[in-house]
Amino acid sequence: MREYITLLDFFRRHRHRYILGVVWLLAVDFLQLLIPRLLGFFTDQLLATPVNMGQLRHTLYLILAIAVGIAFFRYLWRLYIMGAARILEKYLRDLLFKHLQHLPPSFYLRNKTGELMAHLTNDINAIRNSLGLSIVLLVDAIFLTAMAVFFMFTTVDYRLALLALIPLPLLALSFQRLGQNLYNRFLRVQESFGSLTETAQENLNALRLVKAFALEDVEKTRFAKTAATYMDSNFSLYRIWGLYNPLILFFGIISFIIVVIFGGSLVIEGEISIGDFVAFNGYLALLAWPMMAAGWVINFAQRGRASMQRINTLLKEEKGEPARDPFKAWPASPGDDLHFQNITFRYAGAKNNSLTDLTFSIPGGKLTAITGQIGSGKSTVFYLLLRFFSPQQGDILLGSYPLNRFPLDMWRSRVGYLPQDGFIFADTIAANISFAHVEATQAEIEEAARLAAVHREIMAFPGGYEAQVGERGVTLSGGQQQRISLARALMGRPPFLLLDDPFSAVDVPTEEKIIANLRSMKDTTIVISSHRAQTLKRADKIIVLDKGRLAAAGTHTELLEQREESYIRLCRQQLWQESL
Repeated sequence: MREYITLLDFFRRHRHRYILGVVWLLAVDFLQLLIPRLLGFFTDQLLATPVNMGQLRHTLYLILAIAVGIAFFRYLWRLYIMGAARILEKYLRDLLFKHLQHLPPSFYLRNKTGELMAHLTNDINAIRNSLGLSIVLLVDAIFLTAMAVFFMFTTVDYRLALLALIPLPLLALSFQRLGQNLYNRFLRVQESFGSLTETAQENLNALRLVKAFALEDVEKTRFAKTAATYMDSNFSLYRIWGLYNPLILFFGIISFIIVVIFGGSLVIEGEISIGDFVAFNGYLALLAWPMMAAGWVINFAQRGRASMQRINTLLKEEKGEPARDPFKAWPASPGDDLHFQNITFRYAGAKNNSLTDLTFSIPGGKLTAITGQIGSGKSTVFYLLLRFFSPQQGDILLGSYPLNRFPLDMWRSRVGYLPQDGFIFADTIAANISFAHVEATQAEIEEAARLAAVHREIMAFPGGYEAQVGERGVTLSGGQQQRISLARALMGRPPFLLLDDPFSAVDVPTEEKIIANLRSMKDTTIVISSHRAQTLKRADKIIVLDKGRLAAAGTHTELLEQREESYIRLCRQQLWQESL
């Protein structure tokens, strides 16, 4: 099936596991096929006069030996086939997770975290079953059916076999009709599971906010609706799946009635022995399992197809834009300026541009502040510098080199970034700071913390740098979270620092201390997004944005002398807030 082309490389590397597993499975099936014949032989021996006890014991020992062989080979096929399915599960989960790591931020604007979690859990489990247990069931369904029918025709009257098999084509037709419905309904189940996961994750992340506004009942109702949708989609699925076993049982009973009526008459007439009749019923009973297995195969296969289709859709998502004519070595000089040249950018689905014909320069080795009202495009400038997105028009240059010629890892390894919502991992403080530099020494971690003016507060925690901070930094204040995130950005003293509103949760004396520390980092190009007057006054250059356009640029003194209206308004607002 074309959905599984993605996994061809895996099957090439692990084909020996599947081949050996199928060999052991066929051995089990072959041994199972011997049992009805032996039981028929045993029955005829019991009815014989006189009874040959030696032959009876020999037959019993043979049945016991076959049972031991079945148990041994069953262990082997489980080890190989189900083991291969578990390896596949890991392979596919790794493949998908690695792919997700390289997708651009625009992808995450369109897709919810809960839906992606559903892909990494439920969908992959469905694929594992379709390429593990369903392979076992498929081999059973084909081999046991073929061999059971063969023995029914060759060891007993062929007329009895023909009559007993009349219901099978009707059963196959029923399965074919139900299969497509099963596929479509399982797609809806997976989609509703993604919504359920997203709702649960969102609610748990915002639990303190929910409690603060006493919205527990509202959230319970919202979750209950999502859970009800998931339940309804599962009920819809099982209305189809629930027909499989009853159909198998119904057609099996019809076959059994035919055998009892016609086979019984053959026994009475002496055309077949009672042992043959017992053997035939044994093979007919063996057919029940392949028929049930066929139903399970259709179930697992359709689920696997639906999930593989969803996974393939994700894997087809294009990764971040690759470097054009990439550099093999770093060509720029330490003091090179960054230039925005006629940049125009609009987010996917937005009606208006976030940036329009924007041109300015960021001096190398200096501290540049970008300011403007909310929605003026400050964070978008950072996203373009980090190459999370590419502008629709214009170029960004480092010195004379276009930024899109630098391979992403080459560029980003030289950038320290602090987003507005600095994320804190549920780990130690040291691990949070050294997140991008796992090989960092304790001295280097402490140096970054001192630069971020948070070292003393860390040492006041029980355990110091080894203190656990809880999920999303729940044990830290907002200011501590922000400065630990800042320390993470400062690790390794990167030559470029992009700090998006880094002082929103700190007081003025702490801000002054941090800025002084940043200024001590020679040859580091620092870009700070801020609207705080204390930060703007200390910048070597200020860039003022207004609705995605350049309003003004210069130092604090120059902008005041120019009587730049938007900048003066920002300063007055900030001074008014500080006075309050």
